[in-house]
Amino acid sequence: MKAETRVIGIDDGGTQARKRVVVGTVFRGKLWLDGVVSSVVDVRSCSLGRKLAEMVTDSKFYKELRFAMLHGAMLSSAKTRCLIEFSNATKLPTIALLDAKQVRLVVSVLEMTRNAIHFTLKRNVSALCIGLTREEALEILRITSTGKTISEPVRVAGLIASAINFPKRLNWARQQSRAGS
Repeated sequence: MKAETRVIGIDDGGTQARKRVVVGTVFRGKLWLDGVVSSVVDVRSCSLGRKLAEMVTDSKFYKELRFAMLHGAMLSSAKTRCLIEFSNATKLPTIALLDAKQVRLVVSVLEMTRNAIHFTLKRNVSALCIGLTREEALEILRITSTGKTISEPVRVAGLIASAINFPKRLNWARQQSRAGS
């Protein structure tokens, strides 16, 4: 697999709001950020997987993408079929990075589809993969990570989404910088 394989990482920045901005960052491996896409989603909607898939397939980067990675915190409040809908609609092999609390999501997805696998990366983090073998998933995680468990596309998407979804935090930082000047 090439070191510059194009991967999209999708995250919501860890907000608990019902309607939130979800950000996707397109990376070539872990080296270059090629672009950013975003969408406003309602996490209680039954079409969350399709809405995320539209965000990816409508982007100008879609034809060059080889893999998709989602941060599991976004999936915890959604219905479990969201990940399967996303993978089927985009036709991309998908990796969901999950923390230890999301075992229920893993079990239900594994029951619903035959081409899903689950394995533990580190003590608190595991990966749920659809359309990939364990070896392929580990290779993608190696290519897109800088030594940490979370890959660069997902990490950067989370940073951008948290800045968008928590504007009060951003306004507070602006007020502090003005007061000190």
